[in-house]
Amino acid sequence: MRGTTMTTAVVLAALLAVFQPASAFISTVPCVRPRTAPACMASSSSSSSDGDKTRVRLPIGRISSLDRSKIATDEDSQFYAAPRLVTHADDKWIGQLTALYRERIPPNAVVLDIMGSHVSHLPVDVAYSRVDVHGLNEAELLQNPVVKSTGGACFKHDFNGDPALPFVEQDSCYDAVLCCLGVQYLEEPEMVFAEVGRVLKTSGTVIVSFSSNLFYEKALSGWIDRGMKGRSRLVKDYLRAAGGFEDIE
Repeated sequence: MRGTTMTTAVVLAALLAVFQPASAFISTVPCVRPRTAPACMASSSSSSSDGDKTRVRLPIGRISSLDRSKIATDEDSQFYAAPRLVTHADDKWIGQLTALYRERIPPNAVVLDIMGSHVSHLPVDVAYSRVDVHGLNEAELLQNPVVKSTGGACFKHDFNGDPALPFVEQDSCYDAVLCCLGVQYLEEPEMVFAEVGRVLKTSGTVIVSFSSNLFYEKALSGWIDRGMKGRSRLVKDYLRAAGGFEDIE
């Protein structure tokens, strides 16, 4: 158990246009403050050695039974090279996700949206202190309106090339981390969520959402082979293996 702080993780699993109750997680994770950036930044390699580079948090376990193979083996940077200015979900599903964000993320929060794009689905009438966004396509990230309106940064980084958050330098503090419609593509999700734990502050929240819509050729085989309930259980296992996400409600 790392420290005594408490954070919350929420997994929202829903078929397109069908909302299912979210499962909440109470966790023990410290926090992170991001590096400021005027525009999209390509991250450098991370390191756990002493010095100026980010200290990486490692997961406490790895799911050995998970089939991590994919149909498409090309580099993610190539697959996502062309911007896709679409939402990958229908309006009803997005409305339910936005309602969850309104409920769980307080005004004036500092938010990190990982595996994001040109829209973060946060409620437009809520004022946030800053929203930073991470993804693989710079053209998409630079069009995200909440990032622009809050003076946030965008970070271009391939989690499947380096499953860490080297663009976040200090262990304090994001109030919330969002992962919308991207978890199915992570090849080392335990490592990524261990780093998400590093970037959350006391009483922070991580919200992972997914639907039945996905790029099958880029999703893990172990994800494709599961139904929606099995995928929800898998995300919970990711968080358990990451470490620090405990006391599941």
